[in-house]
Amino acid sequence: MIKWNLQQFAGEKTEKPTPRRLQEARKKGQVPRSPELQSALILLGSILIIKMMSGFYIDNFLSYMKHSLTANLTLQLTEGNAGRLFADMGLVSVKFTLPIVAIVFVIGFMTAYLQVGSHFTVEPIIPKLEKMDPIQGVKRIFALRTLVELAKSIIKILLVGYLVYDSIVSEIGSLSNLSRMDIPSILSVVGGITFEILWKSALLLLVLAIFDFFYQRYDHERSLRMSKEDIKDEFKKTEGNPTIKGKIKERQRAMAMRRMMQEVPKADVVITNPTHFAVAIQYDGDKMEAPVVIAKGTDDLAQRIKQIAKENGVVLVENKPLAQTLYKTVEIGETIPQELFQAVAEVLAYVYRLKRKV
Repeated sequence: MIKWNLQQFAGEKTEKPTPRRLQEARKKGQVPRSPELQSALILLGSILIIKMMSGFYIDNFLSYMKHSLTANLTLQLTEGNAGRLFADMGLVSVKFTLPIVAIVFVIGFMTAYLQVGSHFTVEPIIPKLEKMDPIQGVKRIFALRTLVELAKSIIKILLVGYLVYDSIVSEIGSLSNLSRMDIPSILSVVGGITFEILWKSALLLLVLAIFDFFYQRYDHERSLRMSKEDIKDEFKKTEGNPTIKGKIKERQRAMAMRRMMQEVPKADVVITNPTHFAVAIQYDGDKMEAPVVIAKGTDDLAQRIKQIAKENGVVLVENKPLAQTLYKTVEIGETIPQELFQAVAEVLAYVYRLKRKV
């Protein structure tokens, strides 16, 4: 018969990470994020903005080329003219690149925010000596994550390569006639083929990036998995060692008990069961709106309350139903509820008469 040693499985990372473990990883910059998704959306957005503004780009490019090949050729090469030419070139470059840079910034920021949220940390860029360990470097090279990234890169290259090849082959007839076309027609054909290749490539990369996004979340959760022993250790750190916590509670109960016993001599009366319950009541008409329970207990504690009351001249009154009701319904420090006013008032009146206060 095979005997299983359950302790050998205690160190296996089989449990999902706790919220505290996830929070600590987030502080260190370890968050599930897919750079592939960000790159694919940036590429797709850039292609769309170029397509939407293709007329603007073509008109400005042709106008700039026409001006450069006509008016600029007759200019004398002076310092002032050279500066103006460079300024015009810079202005055209800014007009061409500014929309693309803006869309890249907006998409990059929104994609990162939706994946990570508002989070800033410099922990990942802090130099660490263990990162310079050559043995650890070799392990990282052959780690599962590295192999997965290599496989993803190979798959992307093969799929995009096939897509480019298929697009060019399907347009081979148009490309063979380029030599008989004028410049606008050539630009139109080449631009159309290029846009089709870029559009299809961006959509393909976006589909792959979506799969990568879910893989990154799975891999992040897997890398932070915990063993049962890890969860126990974390519980001890956050909630405290159960043994120590029990001792602290025991001391707190003992201190509360001592404080309660110190209040018994201040009571006006102790209502008893007579053996199982004891409830000490105090009432000062000048300071209190209603009588207050200052101590209560059962069994041994009830006997201790009665003993202290006798030692300090506090009157004991036996009333079984009232003692049980007060013990079960009124906590220490609380006033007597209205429905018990009459019964408690009769007891206090009896005590006052007994002490010849009335």
